[in-house]
Amino acid sequence: MTVPPSIEVKNLCASYGNNIVFENLSFSLQPFSFTALCGPNGAGKSTLLSLLDGIVPAGLSVSGQILVNGQNVLNMNRAQIAKNISYLVQSEKPVWNFKVSDFIETGLYAFETLSKVQRIESVSKVAALLSIENLLDKNVFNISGGEFQKCRLARCFVSNSNILLMDEPAENLDLPYQMKFLELIKRTQKNNTVLFSIHDINMAALFADNFILFSEKNVLTGNAEKIFDEAVLSKAYNAQARIFLHPEFSKPQVCF
Repeated sequence: MTVPPSIEVKNLCASYGNNIVFENLSFSLQPFSFTALCGPNGAGKSTLLSLLDGIVPAGLSVSGQILVNGQNVLNMNRAQIAKNISYLVQSEKPVWNFKVSDFIETGLYAFETLSKVQRIESVSKVAALLSIENLLDKNVFNISGGEFQKCRLARCFVSNSNILLMDEPAENLDLPYQMKFLELIKRTQKNNTVLFSIHDINMAALFADNFILFSEKNVLTGNAEKIFDEAVLSKAYNAQARIFLHPEFSKPQVCF
């Protein structure tokens, strides 16, 4: 029996007036896939992630369909979306000096029927998963940037939604920690459909099973063998690409 996709995009177009962000995008994400969203700056990666979460930026005209677990996401309310999708935005600074446990619990806002005991158990479980139990009684103003990034991830995980969208999850982290962070996400989210944008396509190649590559306002989807092609990447990034294999992991890499 064919398993329906977690996300299905059909003929999606987005523009700010005469400025076309992308047009006629069509692709699908299968359950349990771990997909990297790649492409040059300004290609529309963040805009696409916002739309997949049902958020239409001000002034953006949109047409086409985005189906999330079979439902049109643009017709769903925020509570319905939150039960299906967790979305890690690109950057965030804490506004209120919440205790970390309370900050993580805000990821359960759509689950009104959960008791306080169930909420505490959910927070404790995800904190253990990410090894941040020691942070739960601290305040978000008093932890490091890397620790706050883990807390933001915990807030996404706690809802147990089956789709995880992340916009540059490893942004502003030191290189060794970027790899650990992406490895952590892939290891703990095997039962979810994960889509993450990333500037470093070589880093993406070490972890992603599939790719969505923006190229001239269109997208190309496929595995590493299809995407890591010198002609394909040269066109997408408007620079001459050379492909080689990572000496340790035997994954394709690119230099320009």
